[in-house]
Amino acid sequence: QTSLAMSGATPVSLSPSSTQQPLIAPAGIFLLILTFLPFVYTLPYYVNMILQASTIVFLGSHLSIPGKQTNQETGEEEEKPPLEFMSRKDVMKFPIYGSCVLFGMYVLFKFYKDLANLLLGLYFTGLGVLALAGLIAPFFQPFVPRHSWMNKTRTHNLPVIGEVSYNVIDLISIALCSGVGYIYYTTHHWCTNNLFGVSFSIRGIEMLSLGSFVNGAILLGGLFFYDIFWVFGTDVMVTVAKSFQAPIKLVFPRDWDAPKEQQFSMLGLGDIVIPGLFIALMLRWDVHRTAAASKVLAEHCKVYFYTNFVAYMLGLVTTVVFMMWYKAAQPALLYLVPACLGAALLTALVRGEIPVLIAWKEEEPAEGDKAVEEKKAE
Repeated sequence: QTSLAMSGATPVSLSPSSTQQPLIAPAGIFLLILTFLPFVYTLPYYVNMILQASTIVFLGSHLSIPGKQTNQETGEEEEKPPLEFMSRKDVMKFPIYGSCVLFGMYVLFKFYKDLANLLLGLYFTGLGVLALAGLIAPFFQPFVPRHSWMNKTRTHNLPVIGEVSYNVIDLISIALCSGVGYIYYTTHHWCTNNLFGVSFSIRGIEMLSLGSFVNGAILLGGLFFYDIFWVFGTDVMVTVAKSFQAPIKLVFPRDWDAPKEQQFSMLGLGDIVIPGLFIALMLRWDVHRTAAASKVLAEHCKVYFYTNFVAYMLGLVTTVVFMMWYKAAQPALLYLVPACLGAALLTALVRGEIPVLIAWKEEEPAEGDKAVEEKKAE
């Protein structure tokens, strides 16, 4: 198991073989190609934007499916680390806290832009290094013999940070990704920005759970109005997005010959992660339905997932159309939220499953199970 756990958190793991989802590897390769393609050929930015965002959601959703994984230290099969659950209070407070943070950053950039970018950029660069290292570490596993000393998990308590679990492969991955971090922090190159942004998005969708359809609807509904207000009602969202030099957005080359400020288009990570969390929830709902019917999960069983996935892509297309039509920034959630919620409800209506969908809740691990997971991390 590749793990990097801080402050007593459950270790995170990404293992291509643990998910038993055959489309994950091709999707990962496709995303890698899209990320580096602009070096040799510039796709229309809206095509790259839609394809990258959709592929990230696809990968994160499938990696969030519970299941077995192989512990590389012991060679035994074990449960994947549990998801981090958002409570009803969490999702209700999220738009409020988000607004406070956004406006605080807006004020900060108005008066201390350089200092804010220096400190926050350093912080997010460090997080980006850890997120990217978590994605690439499992791909070193095939080259390391099982039971090797490189797979042995070590745990230390560090001042301020707390408990940290790691192995040698983690350290190698972090060392390699630190080079990417250095390039990003010193140049803010678009490709290193996207590597970190992609890592944040996949890890966020993979590790977080909204807990239930109702929680998801509350969160999406709240952020629907949040996005409209801060984009259409004020200049706050656009100002922060353009001023904040941190990997909180994906940037897409559009015209290398244009003036610098017109060379790229951008898509905030929130427009990927927030709908992505809901789509991942719908995929796990498909998994739950399939298991309840004593069937083996297959692509044709992922009815809610693919309906929402297509709706998300159509929502992105709509966003791009209106952005080009009005030649102004658009609140993507204005189009993505109705697309995702509408697709889920329409699918449930056609299948006669609305009461079941609304009543369904993901099972949060019991305290005893959490204790077992923490024990394994040690």
